[in-house]
Amino acid sequence: MDVPQQTPPFRAGLAVLVGRTNVGKSTLTNALVGKKITIVTPKPQTTRHVVHGIVQDPAFQLVLVDTPGFFKTRTSRLVSELHRKAREALEGIDLIVHVVDPSREIGEEDQMVEDVLRPIRQSRILCLNKSDLSRKISRDAWRARAQSYAGMVEVSARSGAGLPELRQLLAGLLPEHPPLYPPEEVSNMHRDFQIAELIREQVYKLTEQEVPYRTVIELDAVEEAVTNEGKTFLHIKAAVLTPNDRYQRMLIGVGAQMIRAIGTGARRELERTLGRKVFLDLDVLIDKHIKG
Repeated sequence: MDVPQQTPPFRAGLAVLVGRTNVGKSTLTNALVGKKITIVTPKPQTTRHVVHGIVQDPAFQLVLVDTPGFFKTRTSRLVSELHRKAREALEGIDLIVHVVDPSREIGEEDQMVEDVLRPIRQSRILCLNKSDLSRKISRDAWRARAQSYAGMVEVSARSGAGLPELRQLLAGLLPEHPPLYPPEEVSNMHRDFQIAELIREQVYKLTEQEVPYRTVIELDAVEEAVTNEGKTFLHIKAAVLTPNDRYQRMLIGVGAQMIRAIGTGARRELERTLGRKVFLDLDVLIDKHIKG
């Protein structure tokens, strides 16, 4: 008599990605989910919010928690707040993915992460990102530390190398649990938050080093609209808020070239992400309450 095979129990849980700034946590989150969930720029401290990206699978649901990176710099209210958010994201989670960049020397920021992780009892995975780069000066040093982790994997978030192995490694460590999110969801972000983030991404990409950290995106309206031809589009009215007229002038640019470039880049990324036509009305306003 054939014995019916038992279906393996469903697994679900939260895996928080931690690491120094610019190791590729956000790119890795997007790659694992298969959709753009969190913004990515070359500037440090791009990620300001704890964002959930959800990997859906018939056998498991892996909720990735992308966090701000640890950044050794002058003390500021912003940096302290981002570090606090990263630490708080470690509470109530099931797994930790320590993402490192083997193309950079191990430094103070890496030590900050290790100090935070030391008392954590949950399983930890060491993830060496950027395996596609030829220059990996700290690869051997990180591999030597692998014995203190539940597992290690080398990946490239950009090329996709190693991602199936990382996904399965994490899935195997998840607890038996029903899904935490509905099967169609890939993020905990609501639409307006995502819109503001995609505009902020362009501010980071196109402005000088000190400008983006002193900006906030404010949405005034997000409305469905119809063209004269009867085609629908999303009309977004938003403002880049900055604390003084100096930054306002920099964001507007000579002949309004900078704000036009930010608006064009943001509109294209919004249309690509939302999958629909967008009209973006973008302004630059002063808000003296903003602090860096």
